[in-house]
Formats: sequence, structure tokens, C-alpha cells
Amino acid sequence: MSFVHDEGKLRFAFDSDWKILKWDDHGAYVGGLQRFQETKAVDFFGLYLDDPYFIEVKDFRGYRIENKIRLSSGELAREVAYKVRDTVAGMVWACDRLPLDRGELRGFVRRILARTKKVPVVLWLEEDRPPEPALASALGEAIKRELIWLNPRVLVTCRSLVQRDPVHGLSVTNLS
Repeated sequence: MSFVHDEGKLRFAFDSDWKILKWDDHGAYVGGLQRFQETKAVDFFGLYLDDPYFIEVKDFRGYRIENKIRLSSGELAREVAYKVRDTVAGMVWACDRLPLDRGELRGFVRRILARTKKVPVVLWLEEDRPPEPALASALGEAIKRELIWLNPRVLVTCRSLVQRDPVHGLSVTNLS
């Protein structure tokens, strides 16, 4: 069984090695934490072969000028970091809180707390032109600095870069 979800103009297909939460649509976030002003959420939280992953999606195609400052000022790095932070805190808070959670979150949270290696944080960033690898790397380092408490392995990727450093078991396609 796989999990498929459309996020904007992109289709994310996770294979059966993944267990996925569409966290920003999950009842614990929508029915609970989203009510608190400024609380953020990543798009996907998943376990790939029991390793936790945070995945945030940004599609800036057609909005290059509007997002230029976000990319260069560190604003996007902070936004991703806040989303990861709030997702961890929110999942811990929501564990076993009926009716927001019926026990599913405990397994996800346990994997974050029991990790023995760096936690992957993926920023899936689509732009009009593929980003220069050096710029993607610099953005990843900025996110990593913001998330020092998590000790993450940050990957900034898109459809044109994924062959260099794939996210195993995930395929992303354009929607027409």
C-alpha cells in the first residue's frame, strides 16, 4: 500500500516502506494546535523503514520575485525550522488526547525520541529554474543551524535535483 497526496501542483507518492502523516491536515493539528496563533506544521511527517522524516513542500514556480527575499534573508530557513519545532511539540502534546489522537501518534513520537542518528529534514523546493547546488546547500546549512537542537540531516531538493540525493521510496510528479 502506498500513500499519495497532492500538494499544490505536485503529487507526492510514498511507497509501502513509508508510514505517513499529512500533519498539517491531521485532526490533532487542525482541531487542536492550529487554533493557537503562530503555530506551524510541516506538510508530511513520516517513517521510512522506521526512520523519522520531516518533509516541507514549497512550490515557488511563478512566484520567483515574491520569494527572492525569503530565500536570501534566512526567512525560509526559519520558517522550516519553526514548522519542524512546532510539529514535534504538537505531536507530543496530542499523543493520546481523544478525539484528536487514537493512539497513532505515539509510534511516530517514539521514533523521534529513540533516534540514534541524524533526523532527515527535507525541504522540497520547486522553483522556475533548478536551484544551483551551492544555493541549495547554503539554504540547507541555514536550516540546520536553526534546528541545532534536533541534530538534523537537511536536504533541499526538487524534481530536477532528486537524482543526486534521492528520498528513497518517494516519487514526485507535476500535476497538469
